[in-house]
Amino acid sequence: MKNNNDSLIPLIEKICTVSTIGLFLTGVQICNRIYRMRTTGDISGFPFVATVVNCTLWLLYGYAANNSTIMIVNFIGACLQMLYALVYLQYTTDRSSYIRLLGCAIAFLATVAFYFQCVVSDQSVAVFRAGLVASIATVIMFGSPLASLRQVIQKQSTESLSLPLCFANLIVPIEWVLYGILIHDRFVQVPNFLGAILGFIQVSLFYKYPRQSGLLPRATNLGAI
Repeated sequence: MKNNNDSLIPLIEKICTVSTIGLFLTGVQICNRIYRMRTTGDISGFPFVATVVNCTLWLLYGYAANNSTIMIVNFIGACLQMLYALVYLQYTTDRSSYIRLLGCAIAFLATVAFYFQCVVSDQSVAVFRAGLVASIATVIMFGSPLASLRQVIQKQSTESLSLPLCFANLIVPIEWVLYGILIHDRFVQVPNFLGAILGFIQVSLFYKYPRQSGLLPRATNLGAI
């Protein structure tokens, strides 16, 4: 007899895939702003690179764990974020620093990929270590907006935040937590649970601090897993 949870997995996989790709696509709005201004202004390009690293690490984990959903979502995410990074590179006034940042990220990912493909021979060990590295990267990525949240609290205004993006940063991790529970994968559950908590904090700030006008979102970490 088929388990009820097993019948839910394909549905949750589709929901997670569509919503996460939709979240990744919010970077188009940021890049459009950069294109119209013909400069990056005060927009940081670091989140694009950080999300490329995060998506690629999860892509490696998906490959090690033989999980096609994680592989597909993060392959698309890595490609989109790299495109965003290239747009940022085109218009930034400090190209040399950004090229170094991209180079360091690519070198790190190449080293990690070589390690899992050529050094680690045991499949279960590869899955565990790839999941651990990807989870740590995700926790760091989710924690990076805390600096901007501190600024929001100090100014007592959410003008610099985008409510739709913050709401997505709450809902998408919750979907991945549910997916992680269904497939019994703690590496998917734990970092996204922490991400959901951060998303909840972000959304709650809109109730605590008023805003008078909507602004385009600043570059932020785009994606749950």
